[in-house]
Amino acid sequence: MGSLKFLSMRELRTATGEIKDILSDNGKIVVTNNGKPAAFMVAVDENSLEETLEDWRRVVSLRALRDLQQQAQENGLSDMTLDEINAEIAASRRERREKMVKAGVE
Repeated sequence: MGSLKFLSMRELRTATGEIKDILSDNGKIVVTNNGKPAAFMVAVDENSLEETLEDWRRVVSLRALRDLQQQAQENGLSDMTLDEINAEIAASRRERREKMVKAGVE
């Protein structure tokens, strides 16, 4: 597999017949829109599709975890103890139950 290949949206539209060859040669393509990354394409086949999708799901999960950790750090919540976290969860659940009771939903 070669280096990462960049294609603009315009090139992608005009080179649709060549995409398979480009992916075969390079393995991956970054699609740009106005010079900025907009999409990522990766070569797969019927034998690697499920594994590739699972890898992608793992990446998405790790990114979400990283974002949550960053938000916690920014909001001063990253140093909470387990007891403090459990107390927040319990308070949130109580509040939700009270709202449901007021709304007549059980």
